[in-house]
Amino acid sequence: MLLATALFVNRTAGQLPARVAVHFDVAGDPDGFMSSGQYRRFILFFAVGLPLILVALLTMTYSKSANLKIPNRDYWLAPGRIARTRAFLVAHGTWFGSLFAAMMCFTHWLVVTANRLQPPHLSNPAVYLGLFAFLACTLAWIATLMIAFRLPKEA
Repeated sequence: MLLATALFVNRTAGQLPARVAVHFDVAGDPDGFMSSGQYRRFILFFAVGLPLILVALLTMTYSKSANLKIPNRDYWLAPGRIARTRAFLVAHGTWFGSLFAAMMCFTHWLVVTANRLQPPHLSNPAVYLGLFAFLACTLAWIATLMIAFRLPKEA
């Protein structure tokens, strides 16, 4: 996912002007700018570096800790289940890192699209749609986590 993200950002960042509108007011008009090189480094950090750091931290935390704050923790952290529980949490954290990378790709695409217009202009409906989709996916991610740690019927 991160390789695809890096390729997408590098490929599309070449379409940006030398002076990139990167911040927009509530009307969608630009009020902050960066050079294209600065913007490329900035978005690569947020789209690739930050998800990588997030997943690394979650992996370190989940793969070692025996004091995880999860529902029904006595059941899921029992010696016979703790390895599987940790593996699930690491995989779940990776999914969230991927979701974050996808959101940053979408944000980057919005910036590229806004900078194609003269003068640059950000589409507020697209921003709201992206935020709603990210929030909905995050809530689904949390719900999946909660459902996964219910007690089984046979417990």
